[in-house]
Amino acid sequence: MYFRQFKEAPAKLIKNGKAAFGCYNGVSPKIDIRGMRAPYAGVPLPSFLSDLRIKSRLSYLFNINKYIGYADFFDFKVIGLAQIIFWNKETSKKCVYHAIMPPRRRFVPTETTRGICASYRKSRYIKISWGRSHKHHALSFKVKGDGARPDAEGYFYSSVKDEIHTDSFFVTPSPASSRASATWISTMKILGHIALNNGQTDDSEGLASMVMNRTYYKMHSKTVNVCGIGKLNEQNIVFQLKSSNMDAADSDTYNENILVVNSEITPLPPVYITHPFGMNDRWIIQDTESMVDLTFTPQSVDNRILNLIAMRTDSTSIYGTFEGTLLTKDGGKIPLKGFPGLLCRNQLRII
Repeated sequence: MYFRQFKEAPAKLIKNGKAAFGCYNGVSPKIDIRGMRAPYAGVPLPSFLSDLRIKSRLSYLFNINKYIGYADFFDFKVIGLAQIIFWNKETSKKCVYHAIMPPRRRFVPTETTRGICASYRKSRYIKISWGRSHKHHALSFKVKGDGARPDAEGYFYSSVKDEIHTDSFFVTPSPASSRASATWISTMKILGHIALNNGQTDDSEGLASMVMNRTYYKMHSKTVNVCGIGKLNEQNIVFQLKSSNMDAADSDTYNENILVVNSEITPLPPVYITHPFGMNDRWIIQDTESMVDLTFTPQSVDNRILNLIAMRTDSTSIYGTFEGTLLTKDGGKIPLKGFPGLLCRNQLRII
């Protein structure tokens, strides 16, 4: 059975130019990976130049009532990108809203104890906030529609007494030990609602996962993130799987893949994510340890290409369902059939 040891999170991630690589319970006070020694080709560039290649992403994934989706913030240093995408699980109809954020000192904060990340445009108000000492996470948004999509507003928050709340933290080589990637994953129960065109709706219960990441990026980066989130036989299940060209060379020891069942965290091995039948058809997600054997069938696809000054992004977000099995660290088998989730494929080119 695959195993990775979880340790206590360090106070600082970088000391004397080296990172504290590992898997941790809880999270460090800051996600700050600046100061790595000669992170690119061993050339000792000034730190302010190599720090420009550090990019950040903050995601909040949710499954509540008849909706599933996520809010995203990308920190490209010069400008930022905010977006929220959600699907009606009954009709597979999607609603997509984007906003370009003008330059500011920092879009995604490094503080984990408490923080706010927001787009304040009147037509694209999106805010993610957190206060770890109170197990508090929240997403609120109010976005303006047009002829193709409705006005929408929503609010989700996690209870202070959330019994399934988890925090896990991963510091991995990216891909070698001269560069680092740091990821904080927090899973939780939520209460909230989504309302369209100023309609009224009652709050309902759901599940969410917040993921914050900072990485030394390559000139060309490719990442596929997979998330399943929902209830099965009265169990709250969230799993996060990732594959990218910035994964650690020793990905068996260092990766960010986890399965959360209620409040129990199972580390998962590295996975292979392929789409032999095309991107809009069935995807295959497997490992070499027989803990992950899944297929993902798309129900609705959103594709977006943006050229932003010195960068080009190509992103595909897919809502779909999982079939197959997952194993917990105790050998328990979780059979999935029609289990809801998302797959996000991102390509970033820095010119």
